[in-house]
Amino acid sequence: MSIQWKWMIRLSVFLLFFGVCGLLHSGTTYAASKNASAEGQVNQLAQISRVFGKITDMDGFPVKDANVNIKMYTFENSEIATKTIKTNSKGEYNFETTLSEGIRINISTVAKGYLDTNKNYISYYLIPGETREFNFSLYEPATVVGKVTDQSGKPVVGAVIKVTTVSQSVKTDKDGNYAITGINPYSAPDIVVSVDADGYVPYTKYLFLYTGVTEKLNITLQEAAKVSGLVQDEQGRPLAGATVSINNLKMITDKQGKYSMDRLSPGISIISVEADGYINQTIRVTLVKGPNNTFDFILKSNADKTPPVTKYALVPLTEISNGKQYINGFNFKLKATDEVKGSGLKMTQYRINGGEWITFTGPIKIYAPDVKTVEYFSTDIAGNQEKINKMDFVNGKYEGAGSYPY
Repeated sequence: MSIQWKWMIRLSVFLLFFGVCGLLHSGTTYAASKNASAEGQVNQLAQISRVFGKITDMDGFPVKDANVNIKMYTFENSEIATKTIKTNSKGEYNFETTLSEGIRINISTVAKGYLDTNKNYISYYLIPGETREFNFSLYEPATVVGKVTDQSGKPVVGAVIKVTTVSQSVKTDKDGNYAITGINPYSAPDIVVSVDADGYVPYTKYLFLYTGVTEKLNITLQEAAKVSGLVQDEQGRPLAGATVSINNLKMITDKQGKYSMDRLSPGISIISVEADGYINQTIRVTLVKGPNNTFDFILKSNADKTPPVTKYALVPLTEISNGKQYINGFNFKLKATDEVKGSGLKMTQYRINGGEWITFTGPIKIYAPDVKTVEYFSTDIAGNQEKINKMDFVNGKYEGAGSYPY
């Protein structure tokens, strides 16, 4: 091959190489230009969005240094960021953010000395470039002040006062004075004030309060009665575990058979004592102020072994047909008695046609031929159960204690 041909081949390879390099460079430049154009388009879509407003109290006065908490979320409810802004001396706040797509914002306001209610909160979908105003009016709490004294006018020191919607209680000072604030009438219109002090009857008062008001409530506590005593059997042995009830309040006797109840209202009360295997005992007493209320009980063993006796009465139910009177059913009544000095009747039960047992509370109407059999019996407090009485209307058989006159 001649030298001329060698140089022509080399020149062709050289030109081909530079042509490929030029093509690659051209493609890269185009791609870079395209990406730059896309970025410019995204940047053009991103816009500043603004949220602003004013925080005032219920009288329209600005609330300074209130915390405005702004939480941002995507449409898919993923949290993006949280921002807290304080209001200025005019109660104003301002928040700006750059958005390329819409977001959800939750705005909540918190200020010292003001209540946390649903009026302090709002949720909104903010879009790029939007400006939105949100104003808030905050509620001030209600306050209750006063003095706690006894019936002689002497201040009660250290009385514990609790009020609905306020988590912490307060105590009266050496002069019996108290003040409790932070009460939220917005969330609980009926506010309950309760006072608890050793040696006094618990006090409760319902108040209807308005937000931002101060209510004066002087309280007079009643000196309480303390009741104590001993529960024994007929042999003088203490009965542990007996239930002593005073005005719906209950307690259990200890191992020595003793019981004690404090802070009861003076006056007429009913005291009842119950214990397994013993006859219940109930007395009516007059409680006096202080500890001088001692009542001992001796319970008799429940020796009742005799079941009660149940009798029936059938009062005819009539109707007139074709000028004649017919009996088409009966008013069915039951009367049970326990033996003299027995434990007493607990309940009477009956069932019709072998169905479920029902507690007898008053006369029932029975009609033929619907009712074929009626069964009944009674049980006393000692647990003695009467043999089942049976009335068979189909066969005209009556088994049991019989009837009583009506």
